[in-house]
Amino acid sequence: MEVEDLTSVEWRDTGWLEHFGGFQNRQMVLDYFAMSPFWDRQSNNQVLAMQTQFNDLGQAESTETALRKMTGIEFAVVHEQPPVYVIQKQYRRGPSANDVTPIATYYITGANIYQSPTVYSVIANRLLTSLFHVNSAFQDAQSMMEYFPAKGYGWKSPSTTSNLQKQSRAGKSASSQAYLKAQETQEYRVLMEKAIDTSAMRISQKEAASQTADGGLAAGAKVLDKQGSQLSSQTTQSDLVGTKRQRRKQEDTAAKKKKKTSK
Repeated sequence: MEVEDLTSVEWRDTGWLEHFGGFQNRQMVLDYFAMSPFWDRQSNNQVLAMQTQFNDLGQAESTETALRKMTGIEFAVVHEQPPVYVIQKQYRRGPSANDVTPIATYYITGANIYQSPTVYSVIANRLLTSLFHVNSAFQDAQSMMEYFPAKGYGWKSPSTTSNLQKQSRAGKSASSQAYLKAQETQEYRVLMEKAIDTSAMRISQKEAASQTADGGLAAGAKVLDKQGSQLSSQTTQSDLVGTKRQRRKQEDTAAKKKKKTSK
């Protein structure tokens, strides 16, 4: 018959103990235990309590006598030495004291109720603890041994063990230093990338400003060239007009001279 493992549970009700002034008899111990999560609602104690809650069968001796006449699961106080009380969950087959099979054990110390671990769980935990320490001892011993092809296995000298310890420490320190260097180089790369980006932005801004200035100068030069060409065209036209006038004057004077000579 399997029992739920509640060894990690602790239950208490100090208000109940203060109200009743502690445990006066075994029945009060069972009444206090019946409020805990360890209690079985299908037990003979619960059935008998429901049947006799309105009569005088609530005394401890009468309850124990009535439970011996029943078969099934019951709770009984098997040890009492205040402030410690031991309660056993058992299966009753008959009225005699030997007609019971223990299922689980609980104990009350002060106001706290606990489930007692089984012998199997105690031995298993102790074996696991001892095996863990034995395994760690074998690992330490193996780290202190070395193999020689000519002699076989042997113990390492103290200098060798100290050198190995130093090497392990040096390896740890080297790994930590390498990690720090990697972090430093990463941070340095980030800073350098930021500096390069800022300088590139500044250069692009300067180039844009210079391009705008050059464009303004080129536009001004074009305007001046247009104005110069217009002035030069105007001067050439005035020069042509002057030369035509001079030729006309010369032709007129020559014609006048011819007329005079002919007369």
